[in-house]
Order: sequence, then structure tokens, then C-alpha cells
Amino acid sequence: DRLWVAMAREAAHQMGTPLMSLQGWIEQLRSRAAPPPRLAEHLEADAERLERVAQRFERIGHAIRREPIGAGALAAKVADYFRPRLPARVNRIQLRVEAPGNGPVVLGDPILLEWALESLVKNAIDALQGREGTITLRVGMEGDTTAIRVADDGPGVPGELRRTLFDPGITTKSGGWGIGLALARRVVEDSHGGELILEQTEAGASFLIRIPTHEQ
Repeated sequence: DRLWVAMAREAAHQMGTPLMSLQGWIEQLRSRAAPPPRLAEHLEADAERLERVAQRFERIGHAIRREPIGAGALAAKVADYFRPRLPARVNRIQLRVEAPGNGPVVLGDPILLEWALESLVKNAIDALQGREGTITLRVGMEGDTTAIRVADDGPGVPGELRRTLFDPGITTKSGGWGIGLALARRVVEDSHGGELILEQTEAGASFLIRIPTHEQ
């Protein structure tokens, strides 16, 4: 029962960002004489995200797709969605991408890998709530694997949670259900033969995704 409730809460959590964003754009339309710049693009991005949330949950229990995915392009896509929706005045959060172009390339399901990466970015955003900070997505090669890091300069993960952080039901957020990181690890490790770990850092938190690089 708890797992079903957790999945339902995770679905609602994922839909929350685009729905709140849509409400924000509507309020700006009501309060301004002229539409905000790039309004149509922002509205389209939120609508597409809601559609992708539905597609993600449709993937559960089905064979995943296998297609070439540029890890750098994936990181840029996730960052481009979140940037206009981050605090920009009070407790400003910056989101950076460090990647060698669109690559390197991995073989997998773009809907699921985007889901896993977004879960890590949202986790970093939540960690920075109420403070200024920076989130950095670093993409590169490590041997024969593609590495994607999501690092933030927030308060970090308490030592007592590091061993169980990826277990379902474990969370540092009040009212959370602790399913996002568990799903992200399942996507990376079970569906793509990779690895998702929390690295040892002196400050903040750094999550590392490693996936075999696709030889073209």
C-alpha cells in the first residue's frame, strides 16, 4: 500500500512543477499590459513536460526503447527547462551545464533517462530551498563510460542517510515519500546497465550517473 501511495505522490510531484509554472505564466499575463517574452515557448515546454510525465509512467513494466542519446544534449535540455522556473531575485539558484557539445552518446530510453536526470536536478533544487546556490551538470567520458554529475553547493546529505538514501521511503524532505531517487537508480542501473551513486564531497552533494558509452 505504501508503494502505491508513493508512486501516486511521485506522479503528483512531477506534475507539480509544470502546473505551478503554467499558473505563474497566467498570472503574468493578467498583470502585464504585454505578454512576457518567449511566453509561447514556456507554455509549450510546460505542456510537453506534462505529456512526458504521462509517458514515463506508461513505460513502467514495458520493454524500454534503445536509441542513441547525446548525454550533453540531454543535460542541456533538462537545464533549459528548469532555468526559467528557478528563483532569480531572492535566494537565486543558478543552473550550469559543462559538457563537450551534445555527446558523448549512450544507448537507451530518452524518456526514462530524462526522468532520472530530472529527479537528481529537482533533488538539488529542493536542497537549496531558502538559500542562494549553484547546481552544475557535468558531462564527460570516464574510460568506456559516460559520466553525468549533478552537483550542488547546498547543505549536503546527512551522514546517517547516505547508506539508505536510494531505498524507497527514505527522504530528507518533510512530507516526502522518498521514491524519486529509488526510481532514478532503477532507471540507470536496471534498465541501462549503469551506476548511480552519491559521491563523497567536502561540501554540498554530488550524484554521479555512469552509463556505458555507445560505440557508433
